[in-house]
Amino acid sequence: MQEYIVQAGDTLSNIARRFLGANGDWREIARINNITNPVSLQIGQRLLIPNPATPPIAQNPEVAMVRNTLQGVHPPNKIAISFTTVGSDLIANLLNTGQQERFAKTKDLGLYRFGIFKLRDFIIYGSGLLQQLQMSPSEINVMLVTSANEGSLDAINTWDNQYLSFGIFQWTLGSAGQAGELPALLSNLKRRYPTEFQYYFGQFGVDTISMDGVTGWLSLNGKQLVNAADKNIMRQPIWALRFAIAGMDALVQSVQVLHAVSRLDQFYFRPSQTLQGFALSQLLTSEFAVALLLDHHVNRPSHVIGCVADAIARSGLTAAQIAQGSGDNEALIIQNYLILRETYGGANAMTKSRERAESIRNAIATGNLSPQRFSFRSNRQVRV
Repeated sequence: MQEYIVQAGDTLSNIARRFLGANGDWREIARINNITNPVSLQIGQRLLIPNPATPPIAQNPEVAMVRNTLQGVHPPNKIAISFTTVGSDLIANLLNTGQQERFAKTKDLGLYRFGIFKLRDFIIYGSGLLQQLQMSPSEINVMLVTSANEGSLDAINTWDNQYLSFGIFQWTLGSAGQAGELPALLSNLKRRYPTEFQYYFGQFGVDTISMDGVTGWLSLNGKQLVNAADKNIMRQPIWALRFAIAGMDALVQSVQVLHAVSRLDQFYFRPSQTLQGFALSQLLTSEFAVALLLDHHVNRPSHVIGCVADAIARSGLTAAQIAQGSGDNEALIIQNYLILRETYGGANAMTKSRERAESIRNAIATGNLSPQRFSFRSNRQVRV
């Protein structure tokens, strides 16, 4: 069951269409919530919504096996798959070879996979690809330490209300009726490496539409996935396996890293009236600061600007003084910011803020991150 709070303009019919895929399913919502008058909804009313049925899985669906791009090894054929479950382990059976892989664990409505491909390893074996994508050493440093608080390159989650999440920053398909960040990642892959996009996704009917560079929609066989009934198909194990396999490809991995660091374009380089007309890039300029801000934005994107503004106010300085000042001023703002972000947003404050900050701070001691003012250098202006 899901819970939904009635908003202005809602009817049982449009709620049913959004979550279950058909207007006529309003009767099931009414039954579960003991509603006798379907026009009696009240704003703020809490409704229990049944989970939509998962579409049947095609018999022996196929996957495209991972390409070893760096060594030029490209398997020629798709492979048919069946699935079995042993306890909570989901096992993929490769029907042409008899090989079995425990690739995920079941949970609630779907499954999860922590993954085995870590960004710290990719930074070594995929460094040439990152240079081709014109990522700066600073951007790579920041990604390396922030990803330690997130997932693996082949991580998957299909059990929660986002239907499917993928990769180091767990980009999501989006909740019912909402756009998600995962389509933007796939759009980036399609633009930079169209052959890989077609191999891992396009040949199975996946495409991206209605993109703004940040969020968007997936389509499957020409149908845009919007409501719960449409998106629920992505909970099927075959889609989790297809995404996990794509996450093992070095080119897909390189686009993940580039797409992750491009998140800074959403908030770090943009002037904000909340910051007295300055951009964060004019105020907090060390690799350490950028890593903290990016980590916060992945976890609570709407909190970052306001939390920094409160830290500035607490310091007794103006944004102009910080922009023109020394590293000591930046260090003071960071100190205040880290204190404030532990509780900023109240009950919805950043998850494990102190632990995540300590993980990033440890990268200074190991020489993987610089705390010096102006140490962060971005190549965003030279990337196409």
